[in-house]
Amino acid sequence: MAGITDFKIYIPPYRLNGEIVSSVWGRGNKKASRPMMSFDEDTNTMAVESILRNSTWGKIDVDALYYASTSFPYTEKSNASIVAEAADLKSDIFTAEFSGSLRSSTTALKSATESIKAGTIKSAVVVASESRPSYPGSPDELSLCDCSAAIFVGDGDKVIAEIENYYSWSEDFVDRWRLPGETSISSGDAKFIQDYGYIRQTVATIDGLLKKTGATPEDIAHIVFYSPDIRTSKAINKKLGFPESSYLPSPVVEKIGDAGTVMPFISLIESLKRAKPGEYIIVTGHGSGGDAILLRATEHILNFDCNNDLEKALQKQIPLENYGKILSNFGITYEDEISPFTSPSILWKENRANMRLLAGKCKICSEIQYPRQQVCNGCGTRDQWDEVKLPRKGKIFTFVHDYLPPSPDGYITMATADMEGGGRFYGQLTECKKENVKIGMEVELTFRMLHKGDGFYNYFWKFRPL
Repeated sequence: MAGITDFKIYIPPYRLNGEIVSSVWGRGNKKASRPMMSFDEDTNTMAVESILRNSTWGKIDVDALYYASTSFPYTEKSNASIVAEAADLKSDIFTAEFSGSLRSSTTALKSATESIKAGTIKSAVVVASESRPSYPGSPDELSLCDCSAAIFVGDGDKVIAEIENYYSWSEDFVDRWRLPGETSISSGDAKFIQDYGYIRQTVATIDGLLKKTGATPEDIAHIVFYSPDIRTSKAINKKLGFPESSYLPSPVVEKIGDAGTVMPFISLIESLKRAKPGEYIIVTGHGSGGDAILLRATEHILNFDCNNDLEKALQKQIPLENYGKILSNFGITYEDEISPFTSPSILWKENRANMRLLAGKCKICSEIQYPRQQVCNGCGTRDQWDEVKLPRKGKIFTFVHDYLPPSPDGYITMATADMEGGGRFYGQLTECKKENVKIGMEVELTFRMLHKGDGFYNYFWKFRPL
């Protein structure tokens, strides 16, 4: 029995407020609030966040990572390998990336499940992460959403929803697109796309699954699908004709906006929260055709802790205070150009420490040191180390605000923290105003982008308040 065993959601805390956009451009929904990633985040860092969310550090055991997005930071280079390293997944893991379509996430989930059923792997994490670009002042500026979600699949008695069947079809259809190098999504006639794209294709996808399985609308307790806005979502509901109880009371697009490839996953997670043992769920992905996946909730769903749901992910919210900060986050404003140099060979040599946070523990005095040096700070012993994982949580020992480096905030807070279980870490503090930083403040390490050095991305860990 292959199916879902766990799920995680990450929503960035920063919010782009419709009031701010309206005050600048004179248009836009004043009540809108779009989740927006920070200047030091991208789809890779958000993917790591969703996988690690409420997980035991260094204890995630899966055989494969399937990664879906239409906004990968790298066009040529493995993004999945970055995510696997930072999430501290085992090194002999199979990784695959799915892109180019908003149904990449459901395609990845289908592929992972088929591999488990075929016996080539026993478990996998399927992660979707999205940060779709938009022009300042465009309608997409408030409608799109930055976020990530991870679904863990496997077999055995931990499965909370068994994946029973699939249906996929393909049709070349031009609705929304983005060419290489473009900084915004293009689209055709809105009414034509809604009627003949989203509505017609979604209905055809679900009808295809029903015909394949012999199921009827009355057999399905929950149904979720991709929709770019609440109006289209209601129109699809009406066209499908399923019982009203089958649909989410509040669609995901109404709560956070258009989440792209992440939308089917978050919608599925919201349905799993409502599902009872034996009930059937359909989740669909849209894009030049569609995917439909039929799931059945098992008895184990009754004992499953839904702490990683959307409401939990939305608890922390930081409103962006001005439009200049938003432009600075995207690197649109003018500032002196700084081109840091990064050595790929040194990055490779320090990979285990930088990405997996592996420290040294002295074999003589048990002092934990990060990064590991030749000589122990505690007893002076040379080259006598065991490799251990640095804890992710700690308390600030000392800090300083540095106003020289470029930053959307005008300063960078550098902090040293005593980590739980031993060791100290020195790094930047993010998601915290300088007036709120205090000695003894509890913090945790979060995977972020430091800068673009020598033409490629440099990732590391930063502190954020617990």
